[in-house]
Amino acid sequence: MAEVERRTSSDLMALARDRAANSRRRLLENMTDLFLSSDARLSERERALMEEIIVKLVHEMEMQVRSELAERLAASAAAPHELIVLLANDAIEIARPVLQRSRLLQDTDLVEIVRQRTQEHRLAVAARQGMSETVRQALSDFGDDQVVETRIAIRDAAISRQAIEYLVEESRRLDRFQQ
Repeated sequence: MAEVERRTSSDLMALARDRAANSRRRLLENMTDLFLSSDARLSERERALMEEIIVKLVHEMEMQVRSELAERLAASAAAPHELIVLLANDAIEIARPVLQRSRLLQDTDLVEIVRQRTQEHRLAVAARQGMSETVRQALSDFGDDQVVETRIAIRDAAISRQAIEYLVEESRRLDRFQQ
């Protein structure tokens, strides 16, 4: 086991020294694997250092790499919170899977995204299952037809009272809300 760990750490060091995009990508993938691995026996200090390195690497990565990482981490319960928030605030192509599926995003994260990011980010948040009243209210505050429609389209989605009132009012002028 120690030999494998030594080889792995020396491989990671070699990748870290190499500035080529492919090496950076492999370094990020390997570190993420190690971070998420149930076999990895990392101390809290090691996990914190790895999280810091991963977040810094993500800033350097091209869009395709960040997109693949977001897709992979969207369902992870072990991903670093800071990394999940970083990906959720990225371009919508990267943020969408995290916004829709990550259970690591807290209400404060989601409300901040709803208030500060694009309509596409709000639509991705609106597509989440099981969101709190606080997040539903933040979405309703925008009075956005598409966000309301997205919430309605989700089977068993809870809708805030303000959104219902908005729907009733809008149904008087918009046929698509009358259904």
